[in-house]
Formats: sequence, C-alpha cells, structure tokens
Amino acid sequence: MDRLYAACNAHDADTVSGVYAVDAVLLDIVSGMITNGRDTIRQTSRNQFCGFPDFSVMRVALLIDDNVAAHRWVMRGTNTGSYDGIAATRKPIEVSGATFSEYDDLGFIATSTIYVDVPAYLRQLGLA
Repeated sequence: MDRLYAACNAHDADTVSGVYAVDAVLLDIVSGMITNGRDTIRQTSRNQFCGFPDFSVMRVALLIDDNVAAHRWVMRGTNTGSYDGIAATRKPIEVSGATFSEYDDLGFIATSTIYVDVPAYLRQLGLA
C-alpha cells in the first residue's frame, strides 16, 4: 500500500500499475466501471494525472487481515485537463473514498473494490 500511495503522489503510472497483478480487476462500485489488467490500470492512471496534474492521495486509515487490506483515503487535485471525456473545469476537488483490496500469493493486488464519493466529486467540479 505504501508503494501504491507513493507512486500515485509521484504521478508514476508505471509503478502504480506494477503493484497490481497482471490480470488484476478493479471495480468502482458507484460508477460500475471495471478496469481489467495492468495495462489498463497504467493508462487509467496516466489519464487521471493528466486531468489532475496536481493530484494527490492521502491515506486516512488502513486495516490489514491476512491477504486483504481496507483503506480509507482522501484524493485532492485541480481539474486542469480533460478527464473521462469531461473538459477541464479548473476547479479543485477533495473527495473521500475507500478501497478494499485482495492480494495474490506473490503480494500483488489481485482485486480492488473502490468506493468514491461521486456526488461530492461531481458537485465540486460543478457538474452536479
């Protein structure tokens, strides 16, 4: 988890994707979006860093039980680039969320279930 947070805050999409298993699956519960595999995770990270060049994420809490981790976090950034088909709003965000991850036997993240406060995200961007 520490490597993941450091990579996100360094805007290092290659290292972000490298903490995941080759065939990892990320499920965003609120949007229903499913991200499959390291290559897609890498591209999704790059897109996020382009849309929010000052993106950062801070862990608020972390619980670990065997091969499962649950962590609450807060992401921040200013939307100065297009992201997810939405033109730059030039507005800052501070959005909370939580992720539940399962690790494989090699220590890579195999699955992650992500909960993002999408209503707050859209409201802060002026889209809702």
